[in-house]
Amino acid sequence: MKKYLLTMFFGTLIALTLAGNAKTGAQTTNTADSCPSANSCISCHSDAQKMKGLGHPEFAMTLKEVARQTGMPASCEMCHLGNPADGTVAGAHKGVLGLLVVFKKGQTAVPRGSLAGEDRQAIKSLRPQGPFAGTALFPRIKKDGKLVPDPKIAGLQWHDKNPGTIAFNPGIAQRTCGLCHPAEVKSYMHSTMEQTANMRQYVTWFSPPGPQSCGLWTAGKTKPGNEHFTARNMGEYNAVSTAPINRLQAFTNQRNCNTCHAGCLDCHYTPFNSKAVSVNGKPNTAGLHTFSFTPPVLSCMGGGRSLMCHATLERRRGDGFMKGVFARKAVADPDNRNSQKYINTPDAHYAAGITCVDCHSQNHKTQNMGDLIRDPEPSRCAGCHKREAAAHGRGVHKNLSCEACHTSLVAGYAFNFWAPGIRFGIKTPLDRHQFYNANAMPPVLIRNKAGRWNPYHIVPHISSNVKKEEVRFSGRLLFRGRPDVNMERHYPSNDAFAVTGVYESGGDGGTVMAWLNVDKVAHAITKARSCGSCHGAGGTQKVTVDYEWMSYPDAAYKDVLDGHYTIVADRKGLRIEDITGADGKTAPAGLRPLAGKWDLPGDFSIPGIKDKKEYAKEKRRYERILKTGGKYHTAF
Repeated sequence: MKKYLLTMFFGTLIALTLAGNAKTGAQTTNTADSCPSANSCISCHSDAQKMKGLGHPEFAMTLKEVARQTGMPASCEMCHLGNPADGTVAGAHKGVLGLLVVFKKGQTAVPRGSLAGEDRQAIKSLRPQGPFAGTALFPRIKKDGKLVPDPKIAGLQWHDKNPGTIAFNPGIAQRTCGLCHPAEVKSYMHSTMEQTANMRQYVTWFSPPGPQSCGLWTAGKTKPGNEHFTARNMGEYNAVSTAPINRLQAFTNQRNCNTCHAGCLDCHYTPFNSKAVSVNGKPNTAGLHTFSFTPPVLSCMGGGRSLMCHATLERRRGDGFMKGVFARKAVADPDNRNSQKYINTPDAHYAAGITCVDCHSQNHKTQNMGDLIRDPEPSRCAGCHKREAAAHGRGVHKNLSCEACHTSLVAGYAFNFWAPGIRFGIKTPLDRHQFYNANAMPPVLIRNKAGRWNPYHIVPHISSNVKKEEVRFSGRLLFRGRPDVNMERHYPSNDAFAVTGVYESGGDGGTVMAWLNVDKVAHAITKARSCGSCHGAGGTQKVTVDYEWMSYPDAAYKDVLDGHYTIVADRKGLRIEDITGADGKTAPAGLRPLAGKWDLPGDFSIPGIKDKKEYAKEKRRYERILKTGGKYHTAF
């Protein structure tokens, strides 16, 4: 009843506004400094000639067009604020909300309207350009007669972010989205996604949750509008580092973190999404004001504004849901088979039109908007794969997750070096050098705390300039949640890490801590791995990682270019062996001190085959069914 009354109210509001617009249309002038109407948004923006005279024909639109695209009964000022009662251009746009442009240098965000010259021209109108969906909305400039992405700009942010911190602005959300969706906005402010409750706990390399691949949150945010930073996190980091960071370095780093963490518009504002469906179940008209009730996969990948949000996460983990242009380039294998197979094969669920939230549904324990289930229960798979799930539950592989067999290839990062460098145009001791591609390779299978086998992408990391007395070796694989680490989170996590070594760099890296980042992968579901890929080496897993350096002028380890190393998981432990450079024999100078430093003791072997005859029989059956294109169900 409440929703019905709200819809009726705003429907009447639109009707009255449209009627007022029609009534005052004859009075509209073409002067560039005034809009004589009770609602200057309508009288100006619905007049194409007026907008052309103001120099902004791209902003000409009628309220009817906007309502059709949004699928929502809202007036202009309900989303963009401003002062529609003022008849002057300056007065009407006072406090108006619009697109934010993020520059690489300093990670600074500025309103589009404040730009000038080629930067302003590049972002004058927002429309898809170029073949790459990841940066389709990216501003472009002319170079050598061709349109190319503006090299000074890092990406775009929607107007529910704060320009000073690039963090979600709860106050803006309450005054805009919250007018029609008060309960959703209120609950979102308590969700994991808004509060970034997990990530903000990574303040130092020695914080209770352990070291983190994406880096550290070096600044705190103030409430209620997240408009300023505090130096508390910076102080904690400096207390355990031999190379302290200053406010500029700390706050710039934090702005970068904030670009990936979502507000309402990041998920639901989907300009030009032709498949958008509104809350009433009707398709919207694709355009500048298109909203989607169910966030499309592209929104989770940054929405075409840059490679941020889960696009960067999947490139790091190396599994990849969409693949194609979103896949981080895989180094060509010697036989040139797996790399193209990896890039050209999306997750089977994405190929079937399944979206992220179809599996990662709302966390019903919290009921908060934006709190999504991290690891869907096996029963979720059974909803679509009932027969397969039933057979799996009775079979010998019942202690394997579905993705343990069905994630056959990963790529992503090969190394992650946190060392001094230049980050966003600023010299800093806290720079991430992750510019190493890995070949497409099988993931390593590891048992989680519950004894269930999952697939993992294992990446060797270092963190430089640490205080040696603060380093604590893990001794075993630690999963990112209690009881292994003291971390606050609403859901269990299968991701893990291990601090394994320390050494003196002898340079500006100071004391260096070596650690393994162990990320569970699950978004590259294809046909199952072969039996021999797990059982072919007597329980030992060996994965050869060919790595290739991506040209990057500020790389910290300039002698580490191309080469390979081997991930070994056996009865002795989990470790990185055989680190070499391009010659295949000698380790680069920058990596020689790390020999034996990425070595974790423990039993990481795969259990042996108990009945070899039955195994051989089942292996033949699997290969026969796979060859004929049939469906395979575990028979023993």
